[in-house]
Formats: sequence, structure tokens, C-alpha cells
Amino acid sequence: MDSKGSIKQGSPDDKGFARVKMLLEATGGLSLSQVCAVTGLEGTTIQNWVKRGYVDNPIGKMYGEVQIARILIINSLKECIIPARIVLLMNYVNGKPGLSNQAIIKESVLYDYLCEALKLSGQSDDYSKSGVESIINNVIRDYSNPNPDARIKIRKALTLMIFACVCADVKRKVEAMMGQILNELENPQPVAATPAKLPKLELISQTEQAPEPQEEAEETVIEGRKKVSQALREWDISSVERIIIDHDEEARNKVPLDEEDKKPASKPWYVRKSTK
Repeated sequence: MDSKGSIKQGSPDDKGFARVKMLLEATGGLSLSQVCAVTGLEGTTIQNWVKRGYVDNPIGKMYGEVQIARILIINSLKECIIPARIVLLMNYVNGKPGLSNQAIIKESVLYDYLCEALKLSGQSDDYSKSGVESIINNVIRDYSNPNPDARIKIRKALTLMIFACVCADVKRKVEAMMGQILNELENPQPVAATPAKLPKLELISQTEQAPEPQEEAEETVIEGRKKVSQALREWDISSVERIIIDHDEEARNKVPLDEEDKKPASKPWYVRKSTK
């Protein structure tokens, strides 16, 4: 299942077992090669499952509804649960093979429920316990069985199956991301070195004309700030912030000419020693 809720090849799709039923009705059974085409599995894998007793033996080399449904369920869960335990899960639902009176649901129907539940959970993107339980209750709403424990067993089994499919999808995403990281480690991209820039204060172009100020003090402040605004783009602000402060102080402290002799002489701002 991908991030949008669609099911990947080899996992239950949104059509469930319906497509397989159409083939079975037309053929009466599927050969090993046909089962491989439907499930995406290798023939040796299916034969190994039959040999180990996970799947019933085909009849006359033809696989019917019971075998194919079991194969589809195992294939859907095997990335997260080993096949031997998937069989135990099926035994929990329907009892041990051969005891048909203990079966509470066809595995083809259980597979349909799983497909529908995965489709709905993918649409809602809610994999919380309450969210999954709500989806399952909706999926099995038409299920009926005189056994009071039947619905409980199916609900538990479907909950486990849904989380197994989700975990398998997360695992695939993690492996894909890890592959990208490993590729970056093996093939690092060179980082272009940025040449260091020396601090510059005289950044006004010779062709650039300063605006005509109305007053001398205003001209000094504007010109100084223009230089500073340029310098800030290439110089550390801590190195020039004192210049701005000195500019502002010079403009504020400037006195009329008739009072100039009353004020003590002071050094111009541009030769005054900066203080932190």
C-alpha cells in the first residue's frame, strides 16, 4: 500500500477476490503459472508453501478458491509476519484445516474484508486503534454468525492484518529512504567553495549620485547610512553598527554657529575611537 492508500503489486487490491472469482468461474481452476500471474509470486514459492502445508494441495494441478485465497492472504502479510504464523492466524479464525464445522468465514471473504478495510484506511489516513476499529466495524457490518465469538475473532484478525500491511508499507519506505542516503554517502556531491570577501566601506559607485540634501546634517546621516546599508551585505553587522550610532549622535549634537565657541572642541566622528 502506498502513501495514497493504493495497494502495491503482491498486496490486496481494491477489487479484492472478485477478479479471481471471475477467472475461476470461467476456468474451474487456475494453473500454477496463472496463479503466479495473479499474485506476482514465483512458482517455487507457491510450491514451497504447499509442501510446508501452508496451502492445501491443488486438485489435478489446478488451484481453486480455497488455495488461492490462502496464497493471497499469506502474500499480503509475509513482509511483516512469517508464513507459519499467518497459518496460525487463519487457524485462530477458522480452526485447524479439515475441521469445516469450526470455520466462521471463507478466507476469500476475509481477504475481501482486508482489501476493503485497507482501501478505507488509506482514504482516511487514520491508523489509530479507534480509527482502525471503526473501519473494521463498517466493513463487517453485514457479517452474521450464530457464534457470538465469531465477530470478535474476525475483528481481531483484521486489526492484526491491517497493521501488518501498514508496517510492510512503512518498511518499504524506510528502505527506499535508506537507499537514497547510502547513495549520497557513496557519491557525495562536491560543495563549491565561496571565496572570502574582504570588508569594504567605499561601496558607492562613482557613477551613482547622492540625493541633494536640504541640510548639511541630514546629508551626512544619509550618506553614512547608505554606505552602511551596502556594507551590511558583505560585512559583519557588529563591525559597522558603531558607525550608525556615531552618525546619529553627530547630527543630534550639531549646534548653531553662534554657539560654536561655547562648546568644547571634539574630534570628528570618523576619527573618534569606537567604543563597545
